[in-house]
Amino acid sequence: MDELYIMNPWWRDPEIINTDRHISMFENSTFKYFPENLFKKIPLNKPGIYTIRGPRQVGKTTFLKLYIRKLLRDGVKPSNIFFFTCDAVKDRFELIETMKAYFQIFERKAGETRYLFIDEITAVEDWQKSIKYLVDIGLLENSLLILTGSSAFDLKRSSERLPGRKGYGEDLVYLPLTFGEFLESLGISVERMSVDDIFLKSEEELRILYLKNSFLKEYFVKYLNTGGFPKVIDVFLKEGKIDEITKGVFRDFILGDAEKYLGSRIKVIEIFKKLPDIVGQRFSWNSLVDIFSGAIESVDTIQKYFEYLGYSFILMNVFFVDISRKTVRLKKQKKTYPIDRVVVDIIEEISGKQIKLPQIVEMLTLRHLMGNGKTLPNGMNLYDGPFFWYSDRGNEVDFVFEHGDSLIPVEINFQNNIHRSDYAGMKKVFKKGIVITQDAIFRDENIVAVPAWLFFAVFEGNE
Repeated sequence: MDELYIMNPWWRDPEIINTDRHISMFENSTFKYFPENLFKKIPLNKPGIYTIRGPRQVGKTTFLKLYIRKLLRDGVKPSNIFFFTCDAVKDRFELIETMKAYFQIFERKAGETRYLFIDEITAVEDWQKSIKYLVDIGLLENSLLILTGSSAFDLKRSSERLPGRKGYGEDLVYLPLTFGEFLESLGISVERMSVDDIFLKSEEELRILYLKNSFLKEYFVKYLNTGGFPKVIDVFLKEGKIDEITKGVFRDFILGDAEKYLGSRIKVIEIFKKLPDIVGQRFSWNSLVDIFSGAIESVDTIQKYFEYLGYSFILMNVFFVDISRKTVRLKKQKKTYPIDRVVVDIIEEISGKQIKLPQIVEMLTLRHLMGNGKTLPNGMNLYDGPFFWYSDRGNEVDFVFEHGDSLIPVEINFQNNIHRSDYAGMKKVFKKGIVITQDAIFRDENIVAVPAWLFFAVFEGNE
C-alpha cells in the first residue's frame, strides 16, 4: 500500500504532480516534445484499453505523466487516477492483486470514469490474462486503461487475446521523432504535403519550395546528429554532443533487453559487430550464417534474433514486395536498418566500424515513409511496408510504399550530381517515383527529385 501511495502522490496532494521526476525533466528540457498526436488518439471521454508500443527511452512514461497532469488540471478527482509501473512486479497474479488493492482503497462511484496507467506491462509474463480477468469480473468497467511496453511481440500477442474487451481502445505506436516533429518542437512551422501534392508540383514550384525553406538545412544537420529520441536531442542542444552517460543509458537498455528475452547478451553484441557491413544491403537468412560464422551457427537462430530486434524497436527489417500482386515475399532477400541515430552510434561503438552517411539517410527516409498512422503490430518487422524491390536483372529500388491503390518507389541518391541512369530502372518499371538527393531538386516527367532535408520537412507521412 505504501508503494501505491508513493507512485500516486496526487492522491494526497494534486499539486505534487508538478514535482514528479518525469514532469520536472520535461519542464527543464531545452527541447520539449509534446506528443499531441497521442493525446488526440486517446480522448478522455472514450473508455477502453489502449496500448502504446515503442522503444525504451522514447518518452512513453513522460507521456503518461503529462496525461495525468492534464486530467488533474481538468478537475478529475485524484483518486480516480491510478499509475503503476511493472518493472518490479513478480508475476501476473501480483498485478491482479495490485489492481484489486487500488479498487478496494477507492470504491467505485456511479457515473465516474477511472483512468488507469500501467507502465512497461510487457515486463510481466502473460499479462493479458490478468487484464482479461479484471475485465471479465467487471472491475475495469467504465475505465480508460493505457498500457505501455517496449516489446511489440508481447503487446501484439497479448492484445490479440482481448477480443471484444477493448472498448474504444486501440493499439498505438510512439516512435522517434520525424524531422517535421523535430521542427515543430522548436517552434518552426513548415507547410506539410502529401505525396500527391509533391507529384503535382512543377519544377518551378519545386524550386520556389526549395528557396522558401532553405533555412532548414542547418536544422537538418542537427537532426542528422541527434535522430529522433527527445532525450538525446535535448542533450545535444545543451552540450553540442551526445555524452557518454546518455549513450550508456541506451546501450544498457538494448543489451539488457536482449539478455532478458534471448538469454544471451554476447550473441547480440556479435550481431552488432557485423551490422555495419550489412546495413542497407540485401541479404538472406542463409547468407548471414557465413557472415556470423563462429558466432551464430543456426539460420533459425539468426532469424529469431533479427525478428526480436525488430519487435523491440531496435532494428527496422524491410522485405521484398511483389509489385504485380502488391504482397510481401518473405523468402526473398531482406534489408535492415537501425531505428535511429543513437542506435547507429551504439552499433559503431561496439563494432569499431562506421555506418556511412548514405545508409543513415536511407534509415531516416524509411522512418519518414512509415509516418505515425500505422499500428505496426509486428514492431519494426515491416511485413506491411514500407518494402523494397529488386529485379533478376539487377535493378533495385531502395523503398516502395503503398499509397491508396498505388505503389510509390523511392530511391535515395545522397549526392548532387544525379544522372538519368540513376533512376532509369525505377522510371521504366514504376513510371513514376521520388529521388531523395543531397541538395539537387528537379523534375523529369513523373520523377521528382527532392533534397532529403526538404522531403523530410514537408512530407506529412503515409498515414
